[in-house]
Amino acid sequence: MKIGLVLSGGGARGIAHLGVIKALLEKNIEISGISGCSAGSIVGALFAAGYSPDHIFEIVVSTATLRALRPAWSRAGLLRMQKAEEVYLKYIPHNSFELLKIPLTVNATDLYAGNTVYFSSGELLKPVMASCCIPGLFEPIVFNETTYIDGGVLNNMPVEPLLGKYDFIIGSHCNAFGINQTKSMTTIIMKALFLAINNNSKGRLAQCDFLIEPPTLKLFDPFDIRKASSIFKEGYEYARQLALPEMISAR
Repeated sequence: MKIGLVLSGGGARGIAHLGVIKALLEKNIEISGISGCSAGSIVGALFAAGYSPDHIFEIVVSTATLRALRPAWSRAGLLRMQKAEEVYLKYIPHNSFELLKIPLTVNATDLYAGNTVYFSSGELLKPVMASCCIPGLFEPIVFNETTYIDGGVLNNMPVEPLLGKYDFIIGSHCNAFGINQTKSMTTIIMKALFLAINNNSKGRLAQCDFLIEPPTLKLFDPFDIRKASSIFKEGYEYARQLALPEMISAR
């Protein structure tokens, strides 16, 4: 049986995907293909490259990675993804979709055409970085003469590339909308963006054969990387206690 895995965006909450994948591996679930958006594209790329969930966690929260995401303002007044791309290049030096151990698709939003673009071949890290370019925070990525922003703007749960290609699709959705009070205009804008992103995921969640959506993730701010260990644990513990469908358990 070929199993596809969809990984949503969700900022720091995306670290929960690592806990989910760890639990699936412990249940002897073999992933045959991955589709990921934003934070899910980073997790998907590193896992497809052969790294374990625990190792990916170390990479994502490493000093080098966090330093690469510190303010490096461009003329557009936004943060740049270039340094983060350079860090991930050290772990995936071949920088190629074709050389990954598991087929991967990531999506980004064409800023001017206003549509979703899927990437599954050629250069890897530019599309992954484009998939993560949260509007208003990161400078858009220009790739092959096209300007891209975060894939979650139009499709935060990119199940479409897996439909018809896999026998069973598991969805890991981490972008629960929290109820925390907002005190700054920036926080209000970001929460409004995530609310809109959640809305475009509703129909796609139903297209997954099995959905993993830890409810406690709504308690975590999508930008609070300081709680990375707790987020990882929430994803792992929730997925670990789930009873998988018989057709998967019996494979």
